[in-house]
Amino acid sequence: MLGRALARVLPAVPRVPLPAVPRARCRCHRPCPPRDLAVPNAGWSERMRRHYGHLLRTASAEGWTRLPSFRRARHHGREVPGLAGDSDSDRDGDTRLFPRAIEGDGDGFEFAMFLNVPKGRLRCLCQPGPFLEGHPGLTHGGAIATLIDTSLGTLALAVAGRVVTANLSIDYVAPVPLRSVLLLEASLERREGRKLFLGCDLRDAEGDTLHARATGLFIQHDPPKEPAQGGDSGR
Repeated sequence: MLGRALARVLPAVPRVPLPAVPRARCRCHRPCPPRDLAVPNAGWSERMRRHYGHLLRTASAEGWTRLPSFRRARHHGREVPGLAGDSDSDRDGDTRLFPRAIEGDGDGFEFAMFLNVPKGRLRCLCQPGPFLEGHPGLTHGGAIATLIDTSLGTLALAVAGRVVTANLSIDYVAPVPLRSVLLLEASLERREGRKLFLGCDLRDAEGDTLHARATGLFIQHDPPKEPAQGGDSGR
């Protein structure tokens, strides 16, 4: 009754068709076989390819290891001790590394990591795609935080094994245009028992512009406890 009364009093409002919303590329719903995604693809710009080639050429001479990047967590960093994770962590489903959840080449996070464990350092070359937009034409701050957390976490994992992020502090210095090419330089600053303190700078690939600076605290997991042996443990 109320609806009919309002319809008689209020003027008719013309129906305006909603604009069509472009559909995002569908993620596959079955487990994807391991595929190294930290290699040039159709979404990489020429600038990204050029800097990747330079890092790749100098890596072996300077003692750096290029990390393969897979969608599934169990395969991420499987060639580097401490990065393989739990072998059964995703056997029952199609889990994804958050930065590799977008299917289209160049649409989301495009990155390649280079690791130097003895020096406690990591380099991440990256190119943010259009699905990471915040303000028009600029990369979302949350996407930048994801990139920083992933890079610092990867370095912490390589140095100390299983870790969790306890604190992440980021200073956003300059906006990051979409499809720009960035270089993140991360380092282990110090260790205090199970605590690892790391830091990084995020600059354009040539090093001219500082876009963000961050520090992170990571906590190393306790080793698994051995079951009690003998004595009165079974009583």
